[in-house]
Amino acid sequence: MTDTLRGYILCKVRNKRNILLGLIFSLFFYTFIDAKTVTYDINIDYKDINITGRKVKAMAVGGTIPAPTIRATEGDVLQVTFHNKMDVETSIHWHGILLPNAQDGVPYLTTMPIRPGKSLTYRYPIIQSGTYWYHSHTNLQEQRGVYGALVFYPKKEIFNNDQDHVVVLSDWIDENPQQVLANLKRDGDYYALKKGSVQSWDQVVANGWTAIRNRILGAWIRMGPMDISDISYDAFLSNGNKVHQLGTAKKGDRIRLRIINAAASSYFNVEFSGGNMEVISADGLNVQPFKTSRIKIAIAETYDVIVTIPDDRAYEFRATAEDGTGFSSTIIGEGPLVPAHKIPGPNLFRMKHGTQSMFGAPKSSVKMEMSKKTQMPNMKMNHTTHLEVNKSEYFQLKSHQSTVLSDENPIRVVRLDLTGNMERFVWSFNNKMLSEADKILIKKGENVRFELVNKTMMHHPLHLHGHFFRVLNGQGDYSPLKHTVNVPPMEKVIIEFYANEEKDWFFHCHNLYHMKAGMTRIVRYEGTQTDPALIEARKSNPNRHDNQWFFSQSINMSSNKTFGLFRPSNARNAFELEFDVNYSDEYDIETKYLRSLDRFTDIYFGGTIEKEGNSRSASEAVIGVRYVLPLLIESELEYGAEGLISLELASKLQLTERTAFIWEWKTTGKYKLELEYEISKKISLSANYDANFFGGVGLRVNL
Repeated sequence: MTDTLRGYILCKVRNKRNILLGLIFSLFFYTFIDAKTVTYDINIDYKDINITGRKVKAMAVGGTIPAPTIRATEGDVLQVTFHNKMDVETSIHWHGILLPNAQDGVPYLTTMPIRPGKSLTYRYPIIQSGTYWYHSHTNLQEQRGVYGALVFYPKKEIFNNDQDHVVVLSDWIDENPQQVLANLKRDGDYYALKKGSVQSWDQVVANGWTAIRNRILGAWIRMGPMDISDISYDAFLSNGNKVHQLGTAKKGDRIRLRIINAAASSYFNVEFSGGNMEVISADGLNVQPFKTSRIKIAIAETYDVIVTIPDDRAYEFRATAEDGTGFSSTIIGEGPLVPAHKIPGPNLFRMKHGTQSMFGAPKSSVKMEMSKKTQMPNMKMNHTTHLEVNKSEYFQLKSHQSTVLSDENPIRVVRLDLTGNMERFVWSFNNKMLSEADKILIKKGENVRFELVNKTMMHHPLHLHGHFFRVLNGQGDYSPLKHTVNVPPMEKVIIEFYANEEKDWFFHCHNLYHMKAGMTRIVRYEGTQTDPALIEARKSNPNRHDNQWFFSQSINMSSNKTFGLFRPSNARNAFELEFDVNYSDEYDIETKYLRSLDRFTDIYFGGTIEKEGNSRSASEAVIGVRYVLPLLIESELEYGAEGLISLELASKLQLTERTAFIWEWKTTGKYKLELEYEISKKISLSANYDANFFGGVGLRVNL
């Protein structure tokens, strides 16, 4: 950590004397006045690219993907003007940078968006050094190419190396990101078939008793099959290429790699074929160096490592997607290639989440060394003043100096459960999305502790704008400072920071699709006065995060009947039109409005129209509740206007990768059985038997 940033974070954190704050302010003020201004002038525009053999319209910053690396030195003033040449608005957020609130770049929250055909200039003093990055905070533009590296050099470098290179890792999909989100909203496992992770029962059985037990126990607590990623990507990139030649190097050269995970939703395991990597920095701040053979880099994190070239050959720095579906290669040096180890994909049938650290070593339980200064109220402390917490992925990260918060500051503890509904692809904090509970109120001068409890089966990389926080990882007073932290499935992570800013700052999951689906909050300082221009602009904000409506339709044309389901829905609400019609003028039609209360419960009201044989059609109003039972059996308890109460049970069993068995049973005597073979996500073959319409075979089309 540089002297200036150490002063900014640690002195302001301790906050023992107002005169100290005055000295720091004066230092920043005069530095800003006398500093050199580093300027950039950059266009953001559409660009046709071809990564997989298919030409796709992407978004490029400065004509390239990733964007040009912006470089400056601690103490400079950075001034960057972006010109939006597109026909949609955009924005730029400076990830991990301490800067004035209005420069943070979150559209409609801190900064105005960059309108089509308009320009926006960002200007702020650089009070830190390290490896960071910048990206759009508008819609899903980051997935389409609006991201790039930031390198801020210290006034005096403490590490010796022969070369210094940026390695920007990312994921790429040819499909439009908005369509990707729509697909996930339709089915959280939409991409499982494409990436070969369908959790079928034939494979469960083939993997033995452990897999069978895991599946049954998971289903009993109403957890779906395990997976570690949402999307099947078409490519993984290093500096915009599947294979990137970084430069020449000779035996004995020490190469500094500034690694940035700029992926939209992919974690990477990185290895160097020339031996261990020496980790010297995490999230831009220097740590006590240590060596490791592998690093797992969460979305939005950065690591600086030094690698030494063992011989006059070419060595591979490989970044493998955590789900094992692909990798990118960065080649360092010249001559015969020494490839990195192939990292096999995880066995999803036998794995248990949270069994590896971020650095490739098995995790062990740790006790957080707590000084009296950092003890918080309402904590369960044992006689040795240790705080019992879950295992830490970051156990090897250690700060160069104490990061302990002052015990003179008041304490605020905020518990945030990380929650979600994979089936509806809704992600949230404390079961509420941004649109339902948008603000976490804090007060300047407090020590703020976030207790992050992940109640989902997915990893979540959480990022706080405008602040660094301590990650309580077992290093006691030397807990590392970070701006992004991974929270593993079904585990707990604790972070804390001194509230030394003002106004509003975004706090969110940096999985782009999870953020878009609601796992976001605004950390607001009490007494915040919002810019009236931003308030007015929000009224016409087209980019609401989690209230967007999506439409899905399914039509099954069989020899005995035609079945259809039309379903517009957003995160909490849905309308359904479902019908069965045979070829003898018999039909069963249901219409419903549904309101989701939580992951397992929907309530609804609507009506049914039914005609059997030669009888006249009959209609009835209904109300009911849907509830997911253990073993993932969907139940529906319904009360009709005629006074009849009925119960329906249904379930889907994935027999093979493409074959599923679906059954429905109702206390009124109705039942349906269906065997479905999935040709693609849009087309399936089916055979069914219906108590009312008998048996048939047909074709199902999903739109």
